[in-house]
Amino acid sequence: MMYNVLIADDEIEVREGLKLKVDWHGMGFVITGEASNGIEADELLKSEHFDLLITDMNMPVMDGIRLLDVCRSYNPSIQIIIITGYEDFQYARAGVRSQVMDYLLKPVTRDELKATLGKIKADLDDKRKIRGDSELMQWRLSQYYREMKERFLLDLVKGNRLPPSSMPERLRLFHLESWQDQKVCFITASISHSDKQDIRKDRLHEQMHLPFEMVCYEIAQSDSDNVQVFHDSAHAGIMHFMVQDGMQHEFIQLLSGHTASLFSIELKIGVGLSGSGLEHWKEGYIHSLLAWNSAERAGSGPNLQAGTDYSPLLPEETTRKLHRYLIRGELDSFRSIIRKELHEAFQLSPSRMTRSIFQISLLMDFPMTPEWILWLKTPDQAERLLMQWAQDFLGRQLPSEDGDGTVIDLAKRYIEENYMQELTLTLLAERFNYYPTYFSELFKEGAGTSFIQYVTGVRMKHALQLLKETQLAVWDITELTGFSSPSYFSSKFKRMFNMSPSDYRLLHSEKIDSHDPKK
Repeated sequence: MMYNVLIADDEIEVREGLKLKVDWHGMGFVITGEASNGIEADELLKSEHFDLLITDMNMPVMDGIRLLDVCRSYNPSIQIIIITGYEDFQYARAGVRSQVMDYLLKPVTRDELKATLGKIKADLDDKRKIRGDSELMQWRLSQYYREMKERFLLDLVKGNRLPPSSMPERLRLFHLESWQDQKVCFITASISHSDKQDIRKDRLHEQMHLPFEMVCYEIAQSDSDNVQVFHDSAHAGIMHFMVQDGMQHEFIQLLSGHTASLFSIELKIGVGLSGSGLEHWKEGYIHSLLAWNSAERAGSGPNLQAGTDYSPLLPEETTRKLHRYLIRGELDSFRSIIRKELHEAFQLSPSRMTRSIFQISLLMDFPMTPEWILWLKTPDQAERLLMQWAQDFLGRQLPSEDGDGTVIDLAKRYIEENYMQELTLTLLAERFNYYPTYFSELFKEGAGTSFIQYVTGVRMKHALQLLKETQLAVWDITELTGFSSPSYFSSKFKRMFNMSPSDYRLLHSEKIDSHDPKK
């Protein structure tokens, strides 16, 4: 990337001579502006970006010193070279004291100009690298923060219970305090596959997943007081929104209009129930998924379906049992419950059975789509499909010979995804339906280390990454990685690595510098 140069001198011969003295392009510069007096230079500085100003001190209309003051007000980081005659040398030195980079005496020699430009180029390169590193750090941090926030929201809407003591801190960290008591509505959206028989269009829709997700994030960030956005990485192209109640229609119009204008695509949108309180979030989220799943292709506009079926979801105790049997590989018990639920739901109505199928499928991270439902006419058909998915789910969990091994794999995965939150042995034992003492022995046997050592190792791995890639304070890193306090984190770090977190960061920084080819 080239650096832009503005030359300001009232003598055209001087300007032309400077252009011919060195290979500007070869040195990394391009002359993009010329001015014959200070006023012209001022106008150019207002309207364009320049990295370097080369100016005569003694010019008509506006002299060099005045131009320097004006220039700094527009662009404080601009580099400046003063060109002056011997008689104006003291005048030029005043400019040097005003933070001018350097000065050259007329007539300017080729070697002097080349040496000065080389010095300025090195300085500009250093500043660009620092700026680039800072921007990269901020981007990484924003990505890290967003991923943590999405995991937290997914835990809440999926009903994964968090320790009550950690909830206020998590809500504060992700700026969700005001949301917990407000009436909100959940919305689920994806690209509408308007032509299921056209393979090329299906591929195009898949290619549009990432751009669609980026637009969703952009829209939500522009109105973060009223909209929260998240997605489940297991389901590409499906986005979830939590919006302030009363804004559903306005938000849907904005989202569908924006995607239509950018990509010429229609959306399939499901709107859930409105309600207040964290305990409502799971119900609102599932209802939006059910509404999204039930949406039919519309002739024009967004493919919208409101969650009008307000019959109760499966009881919480039933879903817990299903989850427990599933992760432990007890498929006979799993089959017994879903058979009972499907037959009871079918007796009420086919739509009720569809809701039950969909909710059970969510336990296996396999959201239903209308195409599957079309041929599920009886509870027996639904049972066979759900049992096949249960087998597939267990296969994805890298199971060992026994169910306990599968549970430890899932527990380790849960720790990796939730290390920033409060994690206790009792919490995970309860989640996987074991007595804490037995779960502790089981975990140590399966993981090869104790529960607390494993959790600490995962947290420390992410803390090391933050120390190397960001300039966050130790206090912030402590909070982001789930350690109880900065003092505990620092003492634990020192015992593990024989140095403080600050020394580790400094050491890593020095290693990077030693590999910099410019050093």
